[in-house]
This record gives sequence, structure tokens and C-alpha cells, in this order.
Amino acid sequence: MLKPKRGSESASSFRSELHISPKPVIVILVVTGMALISVGELRPDPSERVQVHFLVVLLYVASAVAWWLDGWRPWAGRWFTLVVLVAVICLGNSWLGVQGILTLLAVPTALAVAMLGLAAATGTAAVETLILLLWTWGRDAAGVDRATTVIALIAIWAMLGVMVAACRPMGQLSQWLWEYFQRVQGLLEETRNRAAELEQTLDELAHANRQLALANERLAALRLVAEEAQRTKAAFVAKVSHEFRTPLNMIVGLVDLLVETPEVYGQELPPALYEDLEIVHRNCEHLSSMVNDILDLSQTEAGHLVLHREQVELAHVVDGAIAVVRPLLEKKHLSLEVIVPDDLPTVWCDRTRIRQVILNLVSNAARFTARGGITVQVTGQTQQVVVSVTDTGPGISPEDAERVFEPFYQGSGGKERKGSGLGLSISKQFVEQHGGQIWLESEPGVGTTVSFWLPISPPTEHVVRPGRWIKENWVWTERTSRPNLPDLPSGPRVVVCDESGDLCVALTRCSDEVEFVSARNLAQAVQEVQRCPAHAVLLNTSDPDSLWPSVASARREMQDTPIIACCVPPQAEHALQAGAVKYLIKPVTRTDLEEAIRSVGGPVKRVLVVDDDPEVLRLLVRMLKACDAALEVSTASSGVEALDGLRRHVPDVLLLDVKMPDIDGWRVLELKRQDETTRDIPVILVSAQDPTLRPMVSQTLLATMDKGVSLSKLLRCSLVMSALLLQPD
Repeated sequence: MLKPKRGSESASSFRSELHISPKPVIVILVVTGMALISVGELRPDPSERVQVHFLVVLLYVASAVAWWLDGWRPWAGRWFTLVVLVAVICLGNSWLGVQGILTLLAVPTALAVAMLGLAAATGTAAVETLILLLWTWGRDAAGVDRATTVIALIAIWAMLGVMVAACRPMGQLSQWLWEYFQRVQGLLEETRNRAAELEQTLDELAHANRQLALANERLAALRLVAEEAQRTKAAFVAKVSHEFRTPLNMIVGLVDLLVETPEVYGQELPPALYEDLEIVHRNCEHLSSMVNDILDLSQTEAGHLVLHREQVELAHVVDGAIAVVRPLLEKKHLSLEVIVPDDLPTVWCDRTRIRQVILNLVSNAARFTARGGITVQVTGQTQQVVVSVTDTGPGISPEDAERVFEPFYQGSGGKERKGSGLGLSISKQFVEQHGGQIWLESEPGVGTTVSFWLPISPPTEHVVRPGRWIKENWVWTERTSRPNLPDLPSGPRVVVCDESGDLCVALTRCSDEVEFVSARNLAQAVQEVQRCPAHAVLLNTSDPDSLWPSVASARREMQDTPIIACCVPPQAEHALQAGAVKYLIKPVTRTDLEEAIRSVGGPVKRVLVVDDDPEVLRLLVRMLKACDAALEVSTASSGVEALDGLRRHVPDVLLLDVKMPDIDGWRVLELKRQDETTRDIPVILVSAQDPTLRPMVSQTLLATMDKGVSLSKLLRCSLVMSALLLQPD
């Protein structure tokens, strides 16, 4: 076996020795004794046979003693076995007279290496050499076979040399094995440490997973709370917009009658009153647009508000915003200075949103300024335009200036701080959506300046100048002037083929980077594609059964244009399916009412107006009379009265409110359809509820091209569409 040197565990002190048990040697000695018995029987001399028998007995006794010593003291058993083996060889040479038996003394030397090591083998060889020398030169020279002795000595030391040569590589191998064992042991220890660390990490990971699962549960609960709050907010916004539209309908309708048809009241209005009414009418229109903006603001917070940008003359926007605030300035005797350069370039922006920003800034300045005046200045720069509104009001403290753009924050100015606190916050959102920035500079007791900048044009990609195509011997002359042309965006162009026209309007709210072209029928869509190529034609049909025939017709007419077909019902689909021919949203003007009555298609002489608000009834009656004084107008204040009026005096048109206390307008339409006498009466719904608030969805999507779609494109389209369809809206 291989073992390290006793008393040392280091690689430098490691020694390897091959130690075998002496028992196999003892067994060989016993077998040799049995062979000697057979040899002794062949001897003719009785004395020689006695010597052989004595040698065998001595061999057996020595073998038994060696066996016992190996069990008691292994090292003593090994040495004793070597001594017995040397003695047997010497006695065999002396008693048996076998020539050349002394050469077998090399065997104990080899066994000494195997059983005790190189040092013991060297000692054994030395002792054997001494015995041979003393034995040979101590006897009579005539009876000594000195040649045999020399051969035996050569065999002994040759065997020792062979064993030394054989053990040296074994020592190197054992040394390498020991070093490898130590390295493996170190790696094993490191692996155990890593296993312990891994187990600890797994335990920490399990703990983190439990914490994460708990956090996910809480997040899911909070998400449900947020969704419920969002639904509540949407319901609140819809309710507020409805409550706003009802009184606005009265104000706008009456003012519209006073301004457009003052003869209804039997006398001409004074010029001053007429001007005041125009101001009221203009402010009511702005307030009506603000009601619609309430819904857009909720979309702004969700990141869904889309800007409708166009090239805008900013001077006209400033004039329109100031015209609304001018009466307040004149009432407070405040001066107004507007500074707009004549060479101001057009700005790529949303006209309505920027007008609202300027109006908010000027209104705040007029409301908080008691003396002095307001200055509105527009400055054009290289890539942007800056609008500043400066007042001579009380100013804003540094503490309030840091939070003035937060929603609902009204500052610490006392009673004079009035309003909702949303104006500057809304303005900040609109300006930042345009890619601009708004800021405030104020000094208490001196005044305040609120400024914002907008990019003049959308960012364009860097265009490589043609200098890299010009040869060295060409003369390049840089032009000193630049063409004064607006940078129009070159976005995708989509032709929307839709009979109702609602889809194109709805799509413009989804993206301001795509040019949508409305077409009411296939012929108009073909004409638009021929006039200017389009990236796609979006074909919408109300009936899924007619989808494929319409697509086949479009594909024949527009072979090189992708055709996307869908089934998106009109926004007022619910009203149309219920039997209404038109849906008017309050506030309703006289022009809207005239267009709705003309859309009926037949002569209208008798009209029934149904609304639970008597003031609305009075307004609608006056507006109808202003449209046609010969109209016979009757009224009803509830759904039950409306059904009775339909049966007693069949009208040509029914103006029906949706929200009523007893039975609403939808129920009236349902009961009307069940009666044969009233089924065919045209109905125009008039309500403050906006049907466009319902999301427009399509249950069908079809894409085709005249050349077909290859398998590779089909696979890519499938992967892209599946990923897109699985995403939340």
C-alpha cells in the first residue's frame, strides 16, 4: 500500500513505500519445504536424506514463527521471514550442494524492498555480501566456488539497483498523487464551503420569494384599488361633464338666439348689449370646449392624450386667447401690451392646447393684478419660440413658486387666491407634451413673469451634406441664405374608408404622427390613393358579413396598397340601433338643430319635444321657432307624456332627452318600436351624455394584398400581431 511518512502530512515530507505482507512468502517457503521432501527422497545417501528432512522441519518451524510474528509485530515478522529465507538458501547450498543456489540471495533483497523499503533492502544486501565474503574466504580455497560467490554478489546488487530504479518513478508518481490528493482535498473543502453558502443563499432566496409573493399580493390589491379609483374618477368626470353641459346648453342656446335672431324677441338689441352678448357667447363656447377638455385631461394623466398638431400662426392664437380676457382687463382698467414680431415663423403645435395655455396665463395675470398692466411677448429664436406673460401684480413668494405648478395648489396669498389651482398644472402638461418647457420668475411686490418655449418644428434626422460626393478639384460655394420653408413631418399616410366618418376622427385621437385621410366610400379611397400613395387603406364595415366582399373589391382597385379591414361600429351605434336618426350632444346650437331636422329627409311640420327640464323645453321651442316659424311644436316633460303625445298627435320628428326620471329615452324608443302607429316616427336624441366616451373596438381584423403574403412574412406578421394583441391597451 501507499502511505505518507509517519509523523508528517505535508507534500514535501511525503514518501511512498510498497509494503506487502510476508504471508505469501511464508506460504512459498512451506511449498518449498514440500518440494525439498520430494528431492530428499531421491538422495541415495541416508545422511543426506536426514539433512533434507531436518531442513524441511526447520523451514516449517521458522514459517510458523514468522506467521505468528506477523500477527503480533508486523515489522518483526517481515525481518524474521527475510532471515529465514537467507538461512534456507545458505543451508541449501551447504547441505544440498546445489550449484548456483546462492544466486537466489537476490530474492531476499527484492523482498526486503517490497516488505520493508529501500533502506532495509540495502542493509539486507550488505549483510548478504558480508556472509558470502566471510563464508568464501573463511574456508579452504580449494573447496570454495568463488565464481558462484561473485555471481551471487552481482545478482544481489543488480537486484538492488533494479529495485531502486523501479521505485524512483513510483516515488515520483506517489508524490504527484499526494499533491493531487491535497489539491482535491482543498477543492473538496472549498466545494463544501460553497455548498454551505449556496444553501444559505437558497434559504435567503426562499425568504425573498416569500416577501416577493407577499408584495405581489399587496400590489394586486393596490392595483384593484387603483382600477376602482380610476373607474370612480371616470364616472365622476362623466357626471361633472353632464352637469356642466345641461346649464351650458341653456346659456349657449339663449345667447345664440339673442345674437343670431334677435327679432324673435320683437325688438332690436342695443349695440352695447349686443357686444356684451357676443362676449358671453364667446366665453360660453370656450367653457363648452373646456368641458370636453376635462376628459382629455384625464387621458393626459394616463399618458393617452394625443395632440392634433398643425402649422399655426402663433399671433392668431395669442389674439384669440386675449380676446376672451380683454373684457376683464377693461373692467379692472389694466393696460395690455402685445409684442409679436412680424417675421415670426409658423409653429408646429396643437392650436387648441396652446391657446388654452396662453389663456390660462393671461387669465391668472388679469385676476391677480389690481393696477398696472400685462405684457404678452412672443420671441422667435433659432429652433424655438418663447412666449412670456408679465404682470405687475403682488408677485409670488419663493416658497409658493416651487409648488405653483402642482395640481390644486393655490399658494398662500390669502383670499385673493381664487380658482381651482389647475391652470398652471394643465399648462405645464400641455407644454411638456409639445416637447417644451415652462417656468416662472417672480419678485414679491414687483410682479410675475411666466414663460414657456415650444419647438418651431418637429426634430428632423441629421442630413449628410453633399460635400462627401464632391471631388477635390471642385469648387464648393456655401449658400448664404436658406429657404424659408416649413419643416413638415413626413409620417405614415393611412386612408380610412368609413361611411360614418367616426373612425377617422377617433384614430386622430390615438396618434398625431400618422396622417389620416377620411373617405366615405370605396371610390373616394381609390381617388385618394391615386392622388397620393398611402401606406395602408383601413376599410371599415358595420356588417361582418360584408367585410370580405368589400375587401375583394378594394383589392382589385388598389393592387399595390396593403388593405386592413375591420368592423368598428359607429360611436352612436347604440342610438342608431335603438331607432334614432341623430344624436345631439348638449349644448345644442340652432345650426345643429337645423342640420338634424334636415337629415330626417322629409317635410317637417310638427315636432314633439320631450325633456324633464322646463327651461330646456322653452329653449328648444324657441330655437325651433327661430328655424321655422310655421312649425307646430308640442312638448312633454316625461316619457309617459311623450308616448301619449305620439299616439294622440303623430309628429313628423321627435326630439327626445335620454335622461328622465320615470322612464328614460332608451325605454321610450323601445316602447315606440313596439307600437305600429309610432314605429316609423324619426327620433333625434338630445342629451348631455357623450356616446363617444365608450371605447371603439373591432372584433374582426383582416389584412390582405393583391400579391399575397409569403410564408416568411406570414410568420413574422403572426408573431408581431400575437404579441401586440396580448398587450394591454
